[in-house]
Amino acid sequence: MLSRDDYLVVLDRDAGEFLRLVRQAPLDAPVPDCPGWDVGDLARHLGGIHRWAHAAVTTGTPGEPPTGPPGGDELLAWFDAGAAQLLDVLRTTDPDSPAWTFGPPPRTASFWVRRQTHETSVHLGDARRALGIDVAVGGAVADDGVDEVVSFFVPRQVRLERIAPLPHTVRLELTDTATSYRLASDDQASASGAAATVTGTAQDVLLALWRRKPVTELTIEGDEDAARAVFALALTP
Repeated sequence: MLSRDDYLVVLDRDAGEFLRLVRQAPLDAPVPDCPGWDVGDLARHLGGIHRWAHAAVTTGTPGEPPTGPPGGDELLAWFDAGAAQLLDVLRTTDPDSPAWTFGPPPRTASFWVRRQTHETSVHLGDARRALGIDVAVGGAVADDGVDEVVSFFVPRQVRLERIAPLPHTVRLELTDTATSYRLASDDQASASGAAATVTGTAQDVLLALWRRKPVTELTIEGDEDAARAVFALALTP
């Protein structure tokens, strides 16, 4: 896992880059990775999530994320203010302070430092691809994002019955960080072996887990159908 300072640096950088891209982009440009959304919708979503997380830290009752202005300079200013507000509260709040989260106990402000870093990184990638720009998630950040999906989101999706327990165990091998993970349901976690091994850079594996990249574009060893079946599930919200 990255340090708190690492997360905050990445969050600040990516929120600023997102704003820079949105300033240059036509707000009605479609976002291929978020069907039905345009760039303006993406900015309103991420800006709303930033305010939602801020409320979770400061009030303990986040409510529904606000939708924001329809567009133009007002939307850009709204996004910028929300990102700055979030960064300020995450920098100045004791990470061990109690906060509302949708994660397991202990529920503290530190949850949002990590979660909002990855939320912003994923949607920055969406904006970049919408504008035909290559995604660039650093290896350490992407590796941590893979860990978040495997250790937090997949168990949560199963627990909430949004998906069935994974039908197969898949091993993930990250080539640039020399890290490996087991993508499995709790009842499979202690089993040895896996139906398939998916190999790629941390960024490519992360994009596949978030359904931003077909798993078939990565290297699959073993049962390809098993890997496809697992990655076809909604492993993330």
